[in-house]
Amino acid sequence: MQNDKSLRSYKLLFTVLGLLLLAGTLSISPASALAASDSLEITGDGVKHQVTFTLKQLEEMEQHQFMYSCINTWPTKKWCVGKGVKLRDLFDAAEITGEAELIRFSSIDGYTVTLTVKELLEDKRYLFPNFKAGGSDSDGHLPGAPSGKVEVEPIVSLLSVEGSDNPSYMNDLNSLQLMLGQRAVTEQTGNLFIKNLNKIEVLTVEPKKWDAPQANPDGGLVPAGTMVALSNVHSDDDKIYYTTDGSTPDINSPMYNWVASRWWAARADVLGAINRPIGPINKNTTIKAVTIGPGKLDSDVVTFNYQVAGAAADGPGPMDKDDEPLLIKLTVGRTEASVNGVIFTLEAAPYISAEAGRTLVPVRFVSEALGAGVGWNSETRQVTIAAKGKEIVLHIGSSEVQVNGLQQAIDCAPVIVSDRTFVPLRFISETLGAMVGYEAATREITITR
Repeated sequence: MQNDKSLRSYKLLFTVLGLLLLAGTLSISPASALAASDSLEITGDGVKHQVTFTLKQLEEMEQHQFMYSCINTWPTKKWCVGKGVKLRDLFDAAEITGEAELIRFSSIDGYTVTLTVKELLEDKRYLFPNFKAGGSDSDGHLPGAPSGKVEVEPIVSLLSVEGSDNPSYMNDLNSLQLMLGQRAVTEQTGNLFIKNLNKIEVLTVEPKKWDAPQANPDGGLVPAGTMVALSNVHSDDDKIYYTTDGSTPDINSPMYNWVASRWWAARADVLGAINRPIGPINKNTTIKAVTIGPGKLDSDVVTFNYQVAGAAADGPGPMDKDDEPLLIKLTVGRTEASVNGVIFTLEAAPYISAEAGRTLVPVRFVSEALGAGVGWNSETRQVTIAAKGKEIVLHIGSSEVQVNGLQQAIDCAPVIVSDRTFVPLRFISETLGAMVGYEAATREITITR
């Protein structure tokens, strides 16, 4: 009898515990976080009217369907399709103001994403149909091809599918969801596709600026074979873009930190092969870098100049530090030159034009050593030399030039010799703020600034 009572007591105890566990499971489960949002509030000091749309009202608005190419920060690539209301239509209803700077998106579980007005509504965004070219879904660190891009709009989707380009698979599981295109074929936007969206705040707060990249080593004289590592404070959603040809980096330039820092521990076996250092540096090299990411302004562009002692190079690459002392040495008839003591081997030697009595030098070497970039238009045979606050436009064989748009004449026209463009040394150097000296006995040219 006692055993029966004990058995009943244990059964009752287990039943109560089971009910308590079930109740606890229901109370702590993320049901509310997983449920589709049934309304959307637009608020903030960047709109004239704070409005709340019910799901029914959103369904009654004009619906738009887009396919999106998408890369996450792991990184892997995937297709997404969404159907819903254009973000612009929602902002038109709330009357976004000209003072709006930031837009914060919040889901019903408290997850937030912040974007600038510029990057979301002013910058063009695209579907890149060939963004998987050369790789597969898992090759998120391979650039893909930007060809065939199609402009797409950001939407708040009521129906969507992730990981497929088939719209018949769309459902309301993630509704409401922010969906948007890529500005560049490599841009990682997957983390911006906020699900179960229920609030948008439009703010007039001025965006902060991302911190500028750092380099290790940070420039100067380095041994041949040096590898350069780039970094910034977060190295996560914020991406470092860089160039090695002297041009200014932007979102279309090569990306350095493909794998976001949140995944570094999980990807330790491949991290060094994906977020790999730049190099080896075997000739004088200029690296320019910028941080670009969501919710902030681009960082300042920083420049790192690397000089390999004794290395032969086509040119030094543009030097940006105009306040540093500069000494360039060339010799008429010789291909050896130096910049602040670092030796370069030119592809063509300076020479004196017998007709004009002027010294002509290879355009790229001298221009870049003086901190200018060089452009060439083969159709018009036009040379453009651009530095901070200065643009020189010359035409092969013509003595007419333009400096910052103003026409003037020079007494020695630029020419092409053995497929190399030569320009008058003194005119270019002095226009770029340098002084030229010439020693007739040694035929040595010095350019100082």
